[in-house]
Amino acid sequence: MHTIALIVIIAVSLGIMPAFIAMQKGRSFLIWWVYGTLAFVIAMPHALFLDRGLRFVGGGTRTCGFCRMKVSISAAHCPRCGHEFIEF
Repeated sequence: MHTIALIVIIAVSLGIMPAFIAMQKGRSFLIWWVYGTLAFVIAMPHALFLDRGLRFVGGGTRTCGFCRMKVSISAAHCPRCGHEFIEF
């Protein structure tokens, strides 16, 4: 019983490291804390190589994933192919 509690405490503590790194790069601390707790070996390198998440690169435009047309960042659909942009 004490061994399981110790493992849980260590996992939760280790999960803070990738969460803090991801938070510094503009990501959600809570989501990355859970991710780091459950999969520390994967989450730590992922957090280290994560980009800063700049959403407005290119003067307020983004590229459609289907037809590669430059579209305004505020557009809900691509005017050429009609692809719907879903924000996460």
